[in-house]
Amino acid sequence: MSHGSPTRTVLVTGAAGGMCRGINARLAAAGHTVLCADLSLEAAESAAEAVRAAGGRAEAFAVDVADADSVSALADAVHERAGDIDVLVNAAGILDRKYLADHDAHSFERTLDINLVGPFRMIQTFAPELVRKGWGRIINISSIAGVTGYPYPSYSASKAGLSNLTRSLVIDFWGTGVTVNSICPGVVDTPMVIQQVRDQVPRKVPTEQIVNPDEIGGLALFLMSDDARNINGADLLIDGGATRYFQLFDRP
Repeated sequence: MSHGSPTRTVLVTGAAGGMCRGINARLAAAGHTVLCADLSLEAAESAAEAVRAAGGRAEAFAVDVADADSVSALADAVHERAGDIDVLVNAAGILDRKYLADHDAHSFERTLDINLVGPFRMIQTFAPELVRKGWGRIINISSIAGVTGYPYPSYSASKAGLSNLTRSLVIDFWGTGVTVNSICPGVVDTPMVIQQVRDQVPRKVPTEQIVNPDEIGGLALFLMSDDARNINGADLLIDGGATRYFQLFDRP
């Protein structure tokens, strides 16, 4: 890996998703071991196999981040098969395309339980081993929806909460060698992005480019490097300038 950093063991939740395929690939190409965790073991194994097919090292695990018992079982399985982790990437999440009137309390809470409480469970479970070793990286995959707002309130609220959780946790990891940061992507080239959103990129994104999942992986790699040791509690936007544009003015 660049910067002379050692190889690490990285646990990625939501690893079978389109964005995480890029993250997994970049991490593995740099020599890191990727522990692919997803809701179904079959999906996780598919993600791990893609890493292995490219010459990387990967293992597959099932986890439901909305279930405390499942997260505990994941920890047991990871420690038995791979030992301690060095980096936790919280990427598991859902986008519930419901407007305010379409939501009920259960559907709103479900999004928060997966997108916000899920990462909290993962951090609370795996952080002690990072602290014990005196080095660790926690990378939360948030969204510009948590910065600007978004038409789907459960999603934007969950991502705003995740970014604020990131900022708040720097106190808990004071002096431990563990940093915690958020990556906030804009429109990412994954199957989740509907065509209507893709069509708006030239009008809404100053670079006129959709974000490639590989770029998210590159940013995660940088956060793991020694050069990023003093980046802590940050929301790192990777959105082509879309957030700044939304905040200022409409295109004439």
